[in-house]
Amino acid sequence: MRAAGCWLLVLGVNLVAGCGLVRLYPPVAFVERTAPIYPDARPPNCKLRVLDAPPSEPYEVFAQVVSYGGSAEMAEKMQALIKANACEVGADAIVLLPMQGGTHINTDDVYPDWVLEQSERLPHWTDKRYAVSQRAVALVFKREAAAEPKKPGL
Repeated sequence: MRAAGCWLLVLGVNLVAGCGLVRLYPPVAFVERTAPIYPDARPPNCKLRVLDAPPSEPYEVFAQVVSYGGSAEMAEKMQALIKANACEVGADAIVLLPMQGGTHINTDDVYPDWVLEQSERLPHWTDKRYAVSQRAVALVFKREAAAEPKKPGL
């Protein structure tokens, strides 16, 4: 009888521990293009500007990068993934938004007005497996069209 009680206790403890166990996934990042702009990829650890005010150069918003993590302690890795993905898609700069927790994210008034002209909204999604997320908007600076070479004899 005592052995059966011990087995029931072990089984009960495992059941309770298994139900309360939270799985921490490693951070991940995804890119979603929001405009048909395809700049050349940059090196993986490119020098990327993180903006908190409008740049002086003309720019276009062409993608958003979203990173998910299992806890707020993963913030540094999440930001590194955001920057690496932004370099990969050819961004010159990003606007890094604050980290958010929870399974629903309201993007009203999240993006600065200067990033989204006329208060348009970017699509968003959430991955409910992760406890926190962080978003960034990727910008590319408009480059002046190179002057056409003159034809000889004209």
